[in-house]
Amino acid sequence: MYLDPADRQIINLLQERGRRTNADIARSIGMSESTVKNRIDRLTENGILKVLAVLNPLAVGYQCDILVGIRVVRGEMDRVGEALAAMNEVVYLGYVTGRYDILIEALLKDQAELFNFLTKTLGEIPGIVSTETFYVMQTKKINYEWKLPAELMSAEAAEYGDRNEGGRNTTGRSKEGK
Repeated sequence: MYLDPADRQIINLLQERGRRTNADIARSIGMSESTVKNRIDRLTENGILKVLAVLNPLAVGYQCDILVGIRVVRGEMDRVGEALAAMNEVVYLGYVTGRYDILIEALLKDQAELFNFLTKTLGEIPGIVSTETFYVMQTKKINYEWKLPAELMSAEAAEYGDRNEGGRNTTGRSKEGK
């Protein structure tokens, strides 16, 4: 999906402060509140933007953050992945290349839960050949902080300007994305 400069401004403003009102965003970028609402709805419906509350696991009692590399029996990756993804403890799952087939991140309350997860929960999933666990001692950055690279934003803004040269819209859309 094409993101014009106004879409990018909306995204950046929401990343700075997610509870910003549509009216505040509209004032900041010089659009109507209804246009901002429509753009946010479109960005959300198209899977570009996801609005959610992010919990701090440590603050709610989840002391163990682990990454687990998992090797799987050939042909069983989807089934094993689905079983892992269904677990509430698993907060990230990716199919990867290299030494492992699947990489997961799991959040657990304490050492007892960690022990149970590694020795029983994972052990009950048919198709897992082996695992290697990495205990996360401290998290410095989490992916929801990711922002579109500045060079991509400038390039697309320049391209958008070229297509709207002289105030004439050549994209077939109004300047407000309609």
